[in-house]
Amino acid sequence: MKPTDHSDDTSGRIDHLEELNNAELPKAIDKAFASGAAVQMRSSLDNLPTFQAVRIYWRVSLICMLCAFGGALEGYQVAIASSIVSNKGFIRQMSGGDTKLNPLHVAVWGGMLSTGQLVGVGFLQLATDRLGRKIAMHLTWLTLVITVALESAASNWLYWLFAKLIGGAGLGMMQATYPLYISEQSPTQIRGFLTTSYMFWYVGAQIFAPLALRQLAISDPYDFKVPIYTQWGMLGVLLLINFFLPESPWWLVQRGRYDDAEKVLASTHKDVPEYNVKSELSIIVATVEHEKLVESETKNQLAQIFQGTNAWRLFISFWPKAMQQLCGQSVTNNYATYFFELAGNAAPFTVTIILAVCQLAGVLASSLVSDKFGRRWLTLGLFGSGTIAILGIGILGSFNYQSEQLASLLVFFACVSNFGVIGGAGVAYSYVVDIPSQQLRARTAAVALMGSFCLGLTFNYTVPLMLKVWSVKTGYFFGAAGTISCIIGYFVLPEIARRTPAEIDEMFQDKIAPRKFRKHVTQVQMFLEEKENMEKTPGEEKA
Repeated sequence: MKPTDHSDDTSGRIDHLEELNNAELPKAIDKAFASGAAVQMRSSLDNLPTFQAVRIYWRVSLICMLCAFGGALEGYQVAIASSIVSNKGFIRQMSGGDTKLNPLHVAVWGGMLSTGQLVGVGFLQLATDRLGRKIAMHLTWLTLVITVALESAASNWLYWLFAKLIGGAGLGMMQATYPLYISEQSPTQIRGFLTTSYMFWYVGAQIFAPLALRQLAISDPYDFKVPIYTQWGMLGVLLLINFFLPESPWWLVQRGRYDDAEKVLASTHKDVPEYNVKSELSIIVATVEHEKLVESETKNQLAQIFQGTNAWRLFISFWPKAMQQLCGQSVTNNYATYFFELAGNAAPFTVTIILAVCQLAGVLASSLVSDKFGRRWLTLGLFGSGTIAILGIGILGSFNYQSEQLASLLVFFACVSNFGVIGGAGVAYSYVVDIPSQQLRARTAAVALMGSFCLGLTFNYTVPLMLKVWSVKTGYFFGAAGTISCIIGYFVLPEIARRTPAEIDEMFQDKIAPRKFRKHVTQVQMFLEEKENMEKTPGEEKA
């Protein structure tokens, strides 16, 4: 997209947007592109300071925060799955009256959960694009209702296995839908904060599931149904939220429903100072229309994802989630209790709660600073600290780590690992949903998540074996893998904080190196600055 000297040539410029009806808007924009003129694709409101944006966009922020509540149900479901296997009543029920679970059954449950995630993401990306974000949310909710119903009625390990398959599908569907919706609703300068809030809810809920089971272990050690039943209340709240949320205006524009998109923007941005609904709608339309011009002619969107610049964007979307796995999440998070039992810790449950608090602190820190200080160095710094910590754990494995001093140091390194890796995981969602083009956003995000699920599935099976054979020295492996992933991340992760979708599109189309995104001045920026200067000049001359 090339800027035009508007003082000499106004061909293709869109003036008096309020005089254009929505049916004429895409035609006028296409005419401007065809004539070689620049079209505004960044709002002057995108330059507002972060905290001021949170204040004036309070309606949109509330919508995104309510949507992020879905992360609480996901976190609770995952925590229940990993914690309930130590409940005496669950063990008795699923083992047929025995006092121990079959280790093979436990491993298959974990693997089936990850398999379900792959299936869920693969299926839902079709509905997300064709039927809309809200329909995808309702399908996700229905899948989770079936999951909780199966869990509530499960009477043997096979029924529980089927529940984990359906549950995994629901969780994968949720990850592919809710962060995507939040990203599309969020104002540019607070998109990172709002997208990361999904992970904040996720981690917060993970604290309560083991606490509930811990309390039951004291009061009624053979009751394992109550924590499962509590999910019905969360599902009820989520259903109300799903009905309340408006459809994504970006998806509506993508489907040519401009009047509906205008209504959504008018309602979600009501009373925002200087917010011009028609002007903001034109920015969305212009971005979508410009993407249509530069995309290849093939109608197979799945094929487009793996071609040219789109393939590069897919890899960048995937890589932060890959770093999350390669930096040792499975050791100090997924199998934390098992890890500390093998390490000889006398109170593994207490340590697990401490680690969960560290995760919450990491996500909170990343959400508060990701927009102000940027996501590139925040992502590298958080995953880098997690890598150093997991390497420290491996080094401790070469000494008497069960001694009082080194055992405390082991817990400290685990805390740092959780702070860094889970904090980085929150930012990773921003890359998953913000890097792809709007036309391919849902499907690219789905494929990126499927790649991370494959890594997760691999480590779900291999980490318990690593811990059994290497114990604490497993940290060496993830220290090396995490270091490599951070080095690659340095070269491939761009800075996308406070950038509009059109600016991100432009920098990828111009093949700007990811490391140079932060300082690069886009044509989108130049056009807005020129426009604002032209609007100021008459007033200044008059003065």
